[in-house]
Amino acid sequence: MTFPLAGIGVPTAAPVRDRRELGRDQFLELLVTQLRHQDPLSPLAPDQFAAQLAQFSSVEQLTKLNAAFSAQHEESVAKTLLDKTSLGASLIGRQIVAEGDFVTVAQDGTASFRVAVSSGGGSATLKLFDSSGQVVATRPLGVIAGGVQTIRPPSNLPPGSYRYAVEIKDGDGGAVAVVPFTQGVVDGVLFEGSSVMLKIGAIRIPLDKLVEITH
Repeated sequence: MTFPLAGIGVPTAAPVRDRRELGRDQFLELLVTQLRHQDPLSPLAPDQFAAQLAQFSSVEQLTKLNAAFSAQHEESVAKTLLDKTSLGASLIGRQIVAEGDFVTVAQDGTASFRVAVSSGGGSATLKLFDSSGQVVATRPLGVIAGGVQTIRPPSNLPPGSYRYAVEIKDGDGGAVAVVPFTQGVVDGVLFEGSSVMLKIGAIRIPLDKLVEITH
């Protein structure tokens, strides 16, 4: 039978530096060590010494350049997030259209959404999906023409927030491509990591998906 040794911790492995990497301090240390231990009867040739100094200067400049680039990148990211936050806040109370397939059905069963239909359109069917991807409602929409269309389906849909799909068949029974959009009034702004999200009821839309501000 074995027993744990109380009070004895497991040593943590120190981070291992890639032996192929040579930083500024390591390069300078090697250069000084080389000068200190060089053979007085055969000192380092001036051109070789100058070449090593030039290498050290290059390492120094690259280090400074990398630090400046990192600082500039962080400043740019912060400014972009601030700009997005300001834009998101200005959209509260505004009606928007964004890329996405979310739709909110009101308590009276009414809803509206926008789609872009390719070619000449055709006979359409609406399907609503819950959060698990199950179909909760299917409604015929009749014939929908090609182009960008705002659709108001029959007013007997179950209230709630859903994903939706509009399936369209042309006169020969072939599938017609449909691009769905999400629309609604923005009632809040949220943050998810470095992303700014627009809130429309229970729907969350990335600000980057914004297509149009209608009014």
